[in-house]
Amino acid sequence: MIAVLVAVAVSATSAGAAPPQARQIKTLQTQVKTLQKQVKTLQSQMRVTNIEISYSFAATTCTLAMTADIFQATWTALDNAGITGAPFSALTTPPVDDFSACSDLHLTRTTGLTVPNWTAYNSLINWIYGPA
Repeated sequence: MIAVLVAVAVSATSAGAAPPQARQIKTLQTQVKTLQKQVKTLQSQMRVTNIEISYSFAATTCTLAMTADIFQATWTALDNAGITGAPFSALTTPPVDDFSACSDLHLTRTTGLTVPNWTAYNSLINWIYGPA
């Protein structure tokens, strides 16, 4: 009879408590929800980072093309002033292809100049650091 009472008492106390697997499942469900939120946040941050990287590459490409434009304008100015004695070969080359990087950023390049001009650089600097 005592054995029956002990068995009933043990089953009554364990019936009220959740089995270890149920607690483990509950814990795992909570962790999954937390991880899903973290993944969503990280995906959002990666989208922003990818956009920023794309803008950075476009700005770098545009800057290099603008620099080439300034060099060509410098050679033209030197030739027109009669300083060099012979035309530079840079004058006969077409402007450097920026693969539409400047226009993608809504910046205007100034090609075919006869003297160097900083207007394009000013627009680039204003794009990077100008008013929002």
